[in-house]
Amino acid sequence: MSTEVEVEQAVAAMFAAFRRKRGREQQSGGGLSGTQLRALDGLADAGRATARQLADYADVTPATMTGMLDALENRGVIRRERSLTDRRAIQIVLTDQGREMVAEARERWRRRWQEAMSDVPSEDLQAAIRVLGKVTDMFDQM
Repeated sequence: MSTEVEVEQAVAAMFAAFRRKRGREQQSGGGLSGTQLRALDGLADAGRATARQLADYADVTPATMTGMLDALENRGVIRRERSLTDRRAIQIVLTDQGREMVAEARERWRRRWQEAMSDVPSEDLQAAIRVLGKVTDMFDQM
């Protein structure tokens, strides 16, 4: 089997693992989904954002993001505020509870990542960066 085929199979296995992870998130109910975490992660970095900006960041439709924000607002994770510069616009901000949830999720991810990568040599990680960059470019061109 060629190395290219092995890489293709490894990428396919990675996508399958990601789909399984998303399925487990959707079934767990208590925590946040991966999509919610992506949106909240972007919001934590930005400080404040519109629903449209968060939809773009999380790669969902604006309608999907609106429903997601309704649920997150009901849970006390985010709040909607009028824009400071355009009173017609609504911006989303994290509550203290939301900031805490994002910080905890980031820390869990950091620990898992460090544990998983702790025995991988730096040169292998550099090669992975190059290969994953090429895979990303390929998908972006499709």
